Amino acid sequence: MPPAVSICLPNLNTRPYLKERFESIFSQTFRDWELFVYDSFSDDGSWEFIQQVAPQDERVRIAQGPREGVYPAWNECIRQTKGEYVYIATSDDSMAPDFLEKMVAALQQHQECALAHSRLVITSETGEDYKDASWPDCTVFADGIREMVDTPHVRRAPYDGLIQLTGRHTVLSITQLLVRRSIFDRVGYFPDRWGSQSDFNWEMKAGLLTNAVYVPGTWATWRIHANQSTHDARELSLDAYFGKVELMIRDAVAECQKELHPAIVRELQAKLLDDTHQLRMYYMTLRQLRDDKVRRSLYQLKRILSGPSVVRRELGRRILGRSKWADRAAPEIRVWLESLGLQPITPCLPGMVSGGGAGDRVAGAAGNRDIPVSNT
Repeated sequence: MPPAVSICLPNLNTRPYLKERFESIFSQTFRDWELFVYDSFSDDGSWEFIQQVAPQDERVRIAQGPREGVYPAWNECIRQTKGEYVYIATSDDSMAPDFLEKMVAALQQHQECALAHSRLVITSETGEDYKDASWPDCTVFADGIREMVDTPHVRRAPYDGLIQLTGRHTVLSITQLLVRRSIFDRVGYFPDRWGSQSDFNWEMKAGLLTNAVYVPGTWATWRIHANQSTHDARELSLDAYFGKVELMIRDAVAECQKELHPAIVRELQAKLLDDTHQLRMYYMTLRQLRDDKVRRSLYQLKRILSGPSVVRRELGRRILGRSKWADRAAPEIRVWLESLGLQPITPCLPGMVSGGGAGDRVAGAAGNRDIPVSNT
């Protein structure tokens, strides 16, 4: 009989962080798991360390394969494992000892959900709280349901996917998710054609088609350092990054729309896709011009006089002192879905998802700055 959880640990040259990663897995209070380690021919001593650690636990299997990229490695790990739930344990990150216990319990209690979503602690290379970014402020999650950050709840499709029309993530790191294996039959495996930010596309498709249960009482980490696999995404120009975001959004909607509510499809096709595209482009240009006040003002004046109607309306709201689109998009989408008779967010009943136990580690993640590449 397969284990309940398949822990997938892809690795390429992250030797300094492997000891902490293995310890975070071996210390889990939930014990019914298998661990598959897939190393892409590391040359920094990682493979030798993995070979030393693996014999310590019979639940560990190891293998090496070619360097084909982040997402092919994730997909190979998934294919090589059998558990009902899948956890991608990126090799430079960590998690709370009760992470699997609480996330598995949440999915068992909420069979209608394919994802369990935890808090995230963003850390630096040395493991300290990262000063330039925090969760949830670096995602659209903070704008849409900030009041629910401490409350267990279920978010129903297609809410999470639609709020990514802002161009921002709902879930910042794969380490925040425990995934029901059956999701891959609906959403597919992780794509890689948009480089190391391709998980945005998978995340959006998952949000359009599947429900998520949020578990505030535990946490996982995402470490920011120069050698991480997603570092190249932060090196992209805004044009290049948001150009890929545009393609990923269009692809996600095209692949999923046949399963969406007809009224949602009509709105997407009639105006929502185009309007959100125009707003993303407008705010991207403003960011590019933020250090040149004259050109920024001239650009806004031009948009007022001859820009798309949705941008002119946005400028009118801003002149009146109202919040910008990215800050109000998530709650507006929530209200719209409710008007269609859908319930995008519902608090969990008491006892249905256990809280607490996250310790002081979560409290240290508070802050108010965005990660530049994920904010429109």
